[in-house]
Amino acid sequence: MTPYLVLIICTGMCLLPIGEVLSQEAIEIEPLTGHAFYGKMIIPNNNSDIEGNDFDISIFGADAQSPFGGGLLKYGIETGAIFSFDSNEQRFRASSGSNGGTIAVSAEVESFMMDYFFGGYLGLEPSKWFRLYVGAGPLLIWGIQETEPDKSDSEDVTSNSEIEFGAGLYARAGIDIFLSEQFGLNIGARINETTLTFEDTAGNVDIEGLQYYFGIAFRF
Repeated sequence: MTPYLVLIICTGMCLLPIGEVLSQEAIEIEPLTGHAFYGKMIIPNNNSDIEGNDFDISIFGADAQSPFGGGLLKYGIETGAIFSFDSNEQRFRASSGSNGGTIAVSAEVESFMMDYFFGGYLGLEPSKWFRLYVGAGPLLIWGIQETEPDKSDSEDVTSNSEIEFGAGLYARAGIDIFLSEQFGLNIGARINETTLTFEDTAGNVDIEGLQYYFGIAFRF
């Protein structure tokens, strides 16, 4: 878990300049709220040629929320970035070549993705220690996927490398529990719909689904 915590902290530090810009535009009495988190992304496996369950991918990221106004119910804008890396072995159904029939072929699949999101949010803050929020808006996503098959007699699964760009929409919700004036805990979930598709050797995998995460919350 230690490498992921380091990545979370580094990502949060990279987004601090964005937070400072947003805070300058925010109302003085309303602090900026940010999060740095680690979690999982569930991508449904809808491809009958790929054996196994849904894809379970680790994610990490950070965001900042800047209020424009409100009392108990605040509103404003939010921005952030989410990164994911995954490396696993997948089994494809492929033709056995001149002998006919179908065989299962193993391949090592590595992927890296990043999405940047920017939207609006609503926050319910019944006390300074507890906060609920929802957000939604557009996103941009970029990804790399490399497939390296094990040795086999099938010609249907070959080495492949893809770089893809896409766009989409997201919606998310979260809870902040502050343990001090500036720091606390955060849990949340997000769902996204994108146009990013990796054209696997055995078919297409759409990069969209459920994300859930936990991390730290901070005010500045």
